[in-house]
Amino acid sequence: MKKTLTIIIPAFNEENRILKNLNEINDYVAKNSLFDEIKTIVIDDGSTDKTKEAVEEWIKSKLVNGFSIVSYKPNKGKGYAVRDGFLKADSELILYTDADGASPISEIEKLLPEIDKGFTVVCGSRVLKNESVSVKMALKRRVIGLVFHMLLGLLKLNFIKDTQCGFKLFEANVAKKIAKAQKCFNFSFDIEYLYLSRKMGCKINEVPINWYHVKGSKVNLVIDSIKMLVEVLKIRFYYKYNT
Repeated sequence: MKKTLTIIIPAFNEENRILKNLNEINDYVAKNSLFDEIKTIVIDDGSTDKTKEAVEEWIKSKLVNGFSIVSYKPNKGKGYAVRDGFLKADSELILYTDADGASPISEIEKLLPEIDKGFTVVCGSRVLKNESVSVKMALKRRVIGLVFHMLLGLLKLNFIKDTQCGFKLFEANVAKKIAKAQKCFNFSFDIEYLYLSRKMGCKINEVPINWYHVKGSKVNLVIDSIKMLVEVLKIRFYYKYNT
């Protein structure tokens, strides 16, 4: 059975990387046979470069339908941007994916069968092994991922091997409930999404996908590892004492 899909792309200072991703999504939409309708919303999270102008000009020049951009200032965090997209989406399924296009949009075809099996949240994974996928990841990302996985035991989420992969598919009703309850808007919002999903009794699955490092990453090994620890503890204590 065909479905409707909204692709949410949070973006902060991505003028040099996002257009390649949009072109690939546009090409995929043009030959799409899995969905009745695909819409793409770029959420410009207070960029200080020309991300907004670049996307607006791309939409205008391509004369494409189904692409739009929402822009606001100041920067409020990636989690806020994804939340905004979730609340604006009007479809049965919602995918959020990173602006750099590290995972090709066609990888959704690996996630979609899990929805048909009854899972309501499906996470793309750079960690799970599969002969059909290739992952090219910088060492610092692998280290941060390992640190984060160790922390997930605090939230009983360590059954998910790669919580931070920016390629996740949600049933829209679940995504909107999560967005309305969301408290974390920064680095570790993925963790809160998965924690709330589990708390709501959702079926969560994880599948290996192709992922390729794209130059221009803003990840900082030391600072981001510390942020992870602080935010995981924040989530744990908030829901422990506010349930």
